[in-house]
Amino acid sequence: VFVFATTDAQKVLPTILSRTQRYDFRRIQVEVIVALLRKIADADGITIEDDALLMIARKADGSARDAESIFDQAVAYSGMTVETSRLREALNLIDLDFYFEVSEAISAREAKRAFDLSGEIISRGYDIEEFITGLLEHFRNILTVSITNSTKLLEVSRVHQDRYSNHAKQFVESDLLRLIRLGQNA
Repeated sequence: VFVFATTDAQKVLPTILSRTQRYDFRRIQVEVIVALLRKIADADGITIEDDALLMIARKADGSARDAESIFDQAVAYSGMTVETSRLREALNLIDLDFYFEVSEAISAREAKRAFDLSGEIISRGYDIEEFITGLLEHFRNILTVSITNSTKLLEVSRVHQDRYSNHAKQFVESDLLRLIRLGQNA
């Protein structure tokens, strides 16, 4: 048995393809990872908030192995009770509420406040690239809600889904597309 792995399946010659079995691997969905981590936590007697599990699953970016590794780090840092705020601190992650503050400043056209928030990113020691990536995802979430009038495609907690529903009303689709383009260029 030979295993041939590629990210460019379209470049594989037809003679090789005709003699193989093809398996397309995809990222694991966030809710599946959350369920897996919940099962592990319950089996090990670890108390962990649902938002913390969601945060770990999103940080793992579709990888169960990475999610379990981050989960182990969280338990090592926090002990048998893992709180979302301590996990965010341990992983040095930016709180979703912070992204809402930034987008509120932008929608209100408060340039000074936006610059002050940018300064906080630096002073808190956050990774600029991670901040921009998170901000892009935040604007994509707003755009998704704006276009679909639904939050079912968002991988966030219920509280944040409600907040996105209200927040989407503050933006026009063209402004969101422009902001996403600016973020991608940054």
